[in-house]
Amino acid sequence: MNDKARPNYDAFTDLLEHHNMVVTTAEVHGVICGLICGGMAQNDARWQQHFNALLNDDFELPSEVKKAVNLLFSRVYEELLSQTQFELLMPHDDDPLDDRLEAMMEWSAAFLAGFGVVQQDLYKASEELQEIIQDISSITQVSADFDQEDEESETAFVVLYEHLKLGATLAFEEFGKGQTQPPRPTLH
Repeated sequence: MNDKARPNYDAFTDLLEHHNMVVTTAEVHGVICGLICGGMAQNDARWQQHFNALLNDDFELPSEVKKAVNLLFSRVYEELLSQTQFELLMPHDDDPLDDRLEAMMEWSAAFLAGFGVVQQDLYKASEELQEIIQDISSITQVSADFDQEDEESETAFVVLYEHLKLGATLAFEEFGKGQTQPPRPTLH
């Protein structure tokens, strides 16, 4: 996991806490990824309404948070489009494994929520993507309590992390790159 390829998780968390937001950075990133991978176009402003409905009880975001979320949306879209440097916005690798797994579970649930708002035709997905969506759903139920942080647990975490990245990338390939609705012809 490449820390240079993503915004700073702690700084984003501090921004959310400063504005008394009750969501986590992982949830913000997960919803954004889900919306984009479900087919929300980069220039379709409706994504903000979906975002607010899912994570902020339909309220507008404070301006500083809105700016950061907009930048994150653009960055994630570009990363997925270019197929480079896409990383999940998670706690750093040296943070406790329990914290990272909790964030992964939050990201997974948020991804599914964002994806589900936009993508109603999952039956049209490839069998591989349908399986990965089921896997992501299962990740939301993983126990975040480890008796010990060992190499085996760390390896398992990395495998799940890479599986989530693959799932998001595959969903974007199949449903992403959305186009906004073409303008309706003007009737005179």
